[in-house]
Amino acid sequence: MEPELITSLDQVNPTWLTKILWRNELLKGGRVAEVSYESDVTSFSVIAHLRISYTRNSQAPDRLFLKFSKPIHPVSTPEGGWEVMFYKFVAPRTPGVLRCYDAVFSREQRKLHLLLEDVSSTHYSEPASQLPPTQRNCELIIRALADIHAAWWGRPPWDVLGWSLPDQAEVDRRIKDVRGRIGRFSNFLGDRLTENQRNVYHEVLAALPDLYTRLTLPTAYTVVHEDIHIGNVLYPRDPDTDTVRIIDWQTWLIDLAPKDLAHMMALFWFPEQRRALEIPLLQQYHARLCENGVTDYSWEQLWYDYRLSVIRKLFHPAWQWDTGHEPNIWWNHLERVMMAYEDLECRELVEDRSMGS
Repeated sequence: MEPELITSLDQVNPTWLTKILWRNELLKGGRVAEVSYESDVTSFSVIAHLRISYTRNSQAPDRLFLKFSKPIHPVSTPEGGWEVMFYKFVAPRTPGVLRCYDAVFSREQRKLHLLLEDVSSTHYSEPASQLPPTQRNCELIIRALADIHAAWWGRPPWDVLGWSLPDQAEVDRRIKDVRGRIGRFSNFLGDRLTENQRNVYHEVLAALPDLYTRLTLPTAYTVVHEDIHIGNVLYPRDPDTDTVRIIDWQTWLIDLAPKDLAHMMALFWFPEQRRALEIPLLQQYHARLCENGVTDYSWEQLWYDYRLSVIRKLFHPAWQWDTGHEPNIWWNHLERVMMAYEDLECRELVEDRSMGS
């Protein structure tokens, strides 16, 4: 029997919640008497904070968080049911994520729902924006990412995605895909893409066969979030006793760990902010990896992989354009990641591709 997919708040009733709480062994007697909610709409989902009462005293949670697909997605996304796969198969072994009580994806409808713990009493959210987090929150995010990456370091869940470590055929496919997308992106932008930016794309695309040999080596492969920004983190009200929770795992991947760091800093931060925090945060990240038992990853390799990830993030604005995101998102990313490429002297990697191996 197919699990019930929530596609409307009308389906959120005591009977449905009772079954889920019983299945999770959270409700050992009685049942849900009443459920109310406060709802909102995001770019991709309907979300609701549920308030629950029971027919008798219970240790079951009186608050839960529900997320389900909007009737029509305004932006094309490639992930399908990946977030459901994450919460079913990856989250139970991943620190710093919300506990999931129900996760359903319908291939036929290409819709999903997630029922998660509600931590609004201990954590707060920031609206998704181009703002960077505060320095204190940046440090908490870096620590959480190091914990998550270390948990899957050297043994990423390839089987969950049906993937494996990239071989030469996969590398060639990725290069072909990137070159095609950048070509279309460049044609669309026309003279809005500066001569220097065109030259950056030209030199990087020419170097990809050598640069991407790094992707065939297993070191530093782990679970990555792939969309770390201010709006995809819940921040602790008391950072001395709690840590961040990273949310919205719909684009998670298995990739090089520093890709998350490059996404957060090179895509979203302007040079002055990045220059002030980038290296100290990377050093904190490396130290936390070591604390978590990662012993096969030097600072020099991290620095190389981070700059390689910045190079790869040059392609992210084109992907966003290709999948229907608004220009006020990807244009800012394009400008910032181009500045990061220059500022971090990533051209050295393009001209000397030997360090990755």
